[in-house]
Amino acid sequence: MKKIKVLVAIAFLISILSSNVFAVKSDIGSKSQDGAVDQHKEEIKDRDKCHKCRKDPIKYLEDKKQRIEEDLKEGRISKEEADEKIKEIDQRLQKIKEFNSLSLPEKKEKIYSRFQKHIDKKVSEGKLTKEEGQKFLTEFKEELDKWDGKDFPKFKMDKMKNKKHD
Repeated sequence: MKKIKVLVAIAFLISILSSNVFAVKSDIGSKSQDGAVDQHKEEIKDRDKCHKCRKDPIKYLEDKKQRIEEDLKEGRISKEEADEKIKEIDQRLQKIKEFNSLSLPEKKEKIYSRFQKHIDKKVSEGKLTKEEGQKFLTEFKEELDKWDGKDFPKFKMDKMKNKKHD
């Protein structure tokens, strides 16, 4: 009888311990961690989307336009909403085509002036000091001078991300 009680006690302990392990394990990937897992997946998805956009922005926008038209056909969005989004995409496509028609020095000047405005805004908001902003402009100008204008420019601005960059 003693042996049966010992075996039952051991079986009971094993069942309790194994259920706790499963409870902890199933809790790790759940949404109960303030959506951290879901947020990480969204960040990866956004990063992939950004790379696709940078690889060929015209193709990316054309694909996006097709997805909007499919959403309209399936009734997920209204005709007005689809027309508005398609109009925005067409405007962006037009800007890209205008930019592509510029000469290399004009492209570089346009990119530099836009980046300079961005840095000036960050300095005026207090997110960068004047010295940091000037350093970024100098580094950016050096990298821009190396750019051949053929592919999408790949500038190393990771340093700026560490500076409260939006």
